[in-house]
Amino acid sequence: MPRRPLSPAAVVAEAAVLADAGGLEAVTVSAVARRLGVQPASLYSHLPGRDALLDGLTELALGELAERVAEAVAGRSGHPALAALAGAHRGYATEHPGRWAALQR
Repeated sequence: MPRRPLSPAAVVAEAAVLADAGGLEAVTVSAVARRLGVQPASLYSHLPGRDALLDGLTELALGELAERVAEAVAGRSGHPALAALAGAHRGYATEHPGRWAALQR
């Protein structure tokens, strides 16, 4: 079976899936490596450790949330914009609990 090509983005994306399924505390280098079918040492050439992995996850989540918020508030102002902003945050937190937790670090 050929290995998946690894990149920092691929590693962080897998960490995001793991965080949403098992919580932010489930995100470890070893757990992500298992999900990717590689040895933990293989990930260290892409990210220096768990802190970098969590930083990447936070950055990913922030970008996703920013896109969602921008879409929600586009063309709105005042109370409707505020309600849309809150709804975007609430929806993201519900759909991606692990990524949301990464935003709270």
